[in-house]
Amino acid sequence: MSENGKKLSRRQFMCGLAVASGGAILAACQAEPQVITEEVLVKETVVVEKEGETVIEERVVTATPPPAEPVEVHYTADGAIEVMEGVLMPLVEERTEGIILTVDLNPWGSGGWDTYADNVITRIAGGEGIDIVYIAIEGVALLTEKNILTPLDPFLEVDVAFKDDIDEDIHPTLMRSLQWKGQQMEIPTAWNNMVMHYNHTLFEELGVAEPSEDWSWDDFLAASLTIADVKGSEDDRYAFSFWDSQFGITPWYFNNDTSAFKNNWEDSNMDDPKVAETLQFMADLILKHNVSPNPAGWDENGQFFSRHLAMRGCGAWCIPGCTNNGFFDYKLQYYPHNAGPLKTVVGVGGDGIATMARHPDASWEVLKLINSPEYLRAYQESYQPLLARRSLVSGPEFLDLALPAPADMSIYYASLDYADLVPSPPNFNVIDPTLQRWYAQIWNGDISVDEAVAGAHKDLQAEMDKLKE
Repeated sequence: MSENGKKLSRRQFMCGLAVASGGAILAACQAEPQVITEEVLVKETVVVEKEGETVIEERVVTATPPPAEPVEVHYTADGAIEVMEGVLMPLVEERTEGIILTVDLNPWGSGGWDTYADNVITRIAGGEGIDIVYIAIEGVALLTEKNILTPLDPFLEVDVAFKDDIDEDIHPTLMRSLQWKGQQMEIPTAWNNMVMHYNHTLFEELGVAEPSEDWSWDDFLAASLTIADVKGSEDDRYAFSFWDSQFGITPWYFNNDTSAFKNNWEDSNMDDPKVAETLQFMADLILKHNVSPNPAGWDENGQFFSRHLAMRGCGAWCIPGCTNNGFFDYKLQYYPHNAGPLKTVVGVGGDGIATMARHPDASWEVLKLINSPEYLRAYQESYQPLLARRSLVSGPEFLDLALPAPADMSIYYASLDYADLVPSPPNFNVIDPTLQRWYAQIWNGDISVDEAVAGAHKDLQAEMDKLKE
């Protein structure tokens, strides 16, 4: 029985068992292809005249089949439910025949993309009929390895017009981000990358030169030492704050020509000396130079808006918050750079079809409408400013979003040329919390950077080795 009291078929039960056990027998719950018959052959009896006689004959003729029964497609996502219900559902009703779309929000729990992905797995294991899933890059490999997401390449090969459309309008970095082992698992809808947000008024007041595109770690530290004024009072001013998730730490790794992972996210790279060098630089911002706060419990938004923080790393999702709080004294710049090529990190959200989708063809038609300019434009206006289509981030709706702040919003799309993917192996829901536990001990001053990277490397490699067994 399912949670709602309905009986589960044997196939549904096997599907849930497969997901719960890691997908070992999930082939049993693959959705059967939907066959659409344009015409059928039927027999009819007719009365005809032959050689002056009336005779009865049977003929085989073609006939149009009766209208198909409506099919239900269920979409679980994150975001603005009112836009899904108010725009997407009417769009599906208008543009398709016989498809009934239902939507809901997948719960986040108290965590990030790790718990979001876990909730998808739990719901499907419980027998819920989920056909289309929204998940960010952090969960794509996980849900693919669990046999929850099905490759979209067969649909794209047939639907040439749609493929040509997205190839023209979606940056290749965004498409690549939602692939796993060479297969396209999702179509990008929303994305974010990290750039530096800085209070240009504070820089001017304190006589600090504004950062340039090619500023170095030394330039950043020199500016931070001049800006920061921390004495333990309510008037304290920090130069920079960061958060220690994969998305927050990775741009610092990338701009020192390193990463927490190597070999296509198959092995730990925490024993790389450049990893220790990066973490030591960040630890010193907190523990030695006193220019950055400990990320734990820090109200970054409030401190930035109140001029108690001069710089922070963030994506376009921070722009509406600035506007809503009447804060416009900010500009945007790339992260400071120390070694290797200039880089930033990108995370991408997209939509894919579940392997257990009840009607794959109908789900594909809905998926295309989720990625349509009409729906994404409405989504952009009400919830998420940075959508996957180039056409939606090259016009005034996006480029003027920060006004009257003098922030050049074009940096976001331009930086995709310098972007690399946030490391997202299939066990992201395990490795991200693992790394954050080790990072927190550094920021707290409990252990040295050398001790932390040694412990993190051991734990991380053990988790990666489990995937190879």
